Amino acid sequence: MHEKRGIKFQIAISLLVILTVISTILVSWFTARSALKEALAKEYMDSNYEYAKKLSISTTDLLEDMEQNLNAVGRIAGFQEFTNKDLDNWKFANSDYFNSIFITDPHGVIQLISPMLVQFNGKQVRAGMKIRSTTIKKALKIKKPFISQPYRATSGQLIILISTPIFDEQGNYKGIIGGTIYLESENILKRILNNHVYGNGSYVYVVDHSGRIIFHPNPERIHELVSDNKVVQQLMKGKSGATEVVYSDGKKYFSGYAIEKKLGLGIVTQTPVDVIKVPLQDLLKKMTAQLLPLLLIILLVAGFLANNLSRPLNTLAKYSEDAINQKKMVSLQALHTDSNIYEVRQLYHQFKNHMEILNSQIQLDGLTGIANRKTFDVVLEDWNEQGINFSIIFLDIDHFKKVNDQYGHLVGDEVLKYLAVMMKDVSRDEDLCFRYGGEEFGILIREMNEKQAFQIAERLRLSVAETPSPTGNAITISLGISTRQREDFHPKAVIEKADAALYASKANGRNQTTIYQDSMKNKAL
Repeated sequence: MHEKRGIKFQIAISLLVILTVISTILVSWFTARSALKEALAKEYMDSNYEYAKKLSISTTDLLEDMEQNLNAVGRIAGFQEFTNKDLDNWKFANSDYFNSIFITDPHGVIQLISPMLVQFNGKQVRAGMKIRSTTIKKALKIKKPFISQPYRATSGQLIILISTPIFDEQGNYKGIIGGTIYLESENILKRILNNHVYGNGSYVYVVDHSGRIIFHPNPERIHELVSDNKVVQQLMKGKSGATEVVYSDGKKYFSGYAIEKKLGLGIVTQTPVDVIKVPLQDLLKKMTAQLLPLLLIILLVAGFLANNLSRPLNTLAKYSEDAINQKKMVSLQALHTDSNIYEVRQLYHQFKNHMEILNSQIQLDGLTGIANRKTFDVVLEDWNEQGINFSIIFLDIDHFKKVNDQYGHLVGDEVLKYLAVMMKDVSRDEDLCFRYGGEEFGILIREMNEKQAFQIAERLRLSVAETPSPTGNAITISLGISTRQREDFHPKAVIEKADAALYASKANGRNQTTIYQDSMKNKAL
């Protein structure tokens, strides 16, 4: 019998090279894709959460402004003669706020109303009518400024009522003045929130404390009960946060949600999960374009590298296995070869270069070139575990939205890159400059106390304020500082303190640096 011929070693080693390189490419793709997917998901959820918080603050401010305006008119109506023409004039001056305004006597009979006739679905409300709704009765009874939950008014409209009592100069109760927001018609909330619908499918909706929608880009969903929604259930418990949610139709969204403090409204900002498909596809194309030439080179030289190729290829395979087992980027410093073959050395060199590119794409912010949020979290956790003392400077560009609105997003991007350069100029090599998200940045300072960090922060703030930005004019920044204390067992506490200090800087007029004080607790942005 003839002994069965096996595969030639040259072919076997060529196949081994092919399989090794392909497996390495797949491992690299899987690792990079998983990391990028996780980073994008976190970025969208964090961004939506921050945006929902800002919208909740804006909504609270709006309701308080409307309430103050009504208080002012209520005092005028109580101290002097006030006609329907006066009410019409005031309604016209505040048309951006209220859909209708009325004054009643202590029994709920309408004395003045603007517009003089309110109609909805065939129902009419005019002067002389008595309003019998439970909400009006409550407003009349408490004799204090009052903002209602959404309810069906006498006109049939779904409204929010803002009212204030009227007293004459002797303190006698004369009734109330009320302003209404029609939730099913054009209203001030709709005009504000409709500005936040984007081409990528992101949108905002608002629910009341019972889980009913009071604002949605689709008007047909107004007053729909959605209390079984996972996000809405969290809002009904008074919680704010971010999560990935799947709806009954199978659509997935990155949702950020926050509670509005005045009425307890829940504001939700969400983005379809599908938005991350394009970046993931781009990553695959880029990796394919970068690694395909390398694969072709290896195929051409595989037949000539029999003995010397087996050892370095085994090393590559082991490196790939380690990358999968550790589920994170592995240090490239240990990847080397002692082979004297030129092609083998080139293979290692090119492989390391491509892996370094992938590491850079995952660890750095793509726009500014400084560290991203994920890198900041990793370094911060590492320093904390080693017991290294550190300070955090959080900074935010003042009125950055105006820069985008006035000069466009391209100039806005240049402003962000300009600030990143300024940050690196004032920091040391051992410090970490990072982009936290949007127009918010930070510097992680190693082995410095808050006073030393304050000097760096002030040097950066003054330099930015005195140097023309890409807009042609100087911009300003607000900064907050916190330092790791003995009681701070988790770095999250230091982050929250720096965030609270930044909030104080912005609340106190911006363009300033604030060191965290205990009085700032629970006042983060």
